[in-house]
Amino acid sequence: MPARRVAELGIGAAHDGPVPTAGSLSAAMETALAPETRIRASEVARSVRADGAAVAAKLLIEMFGRA
Repeated sequence: MPARRVAELGIGAAHDGPVPTAGSLSAAMETALAPETRIRASEVARSVRADGAAVAAKLLIEMFGRA
């Protein structure tokens, strides 16, 4: 689940439960707007390659295209 990964990375919040409530949405917003979350999101953004998917696809084609 992408939201769970966002929470694991410390760059946002995952919603708990099947139905959002005012309390759960408020808690998620507090997490998302916290200074620590902004700092962590900036750190993660610097480590993500903009062309990562293209590079991965090229490597897979090179690896398995020779088989």
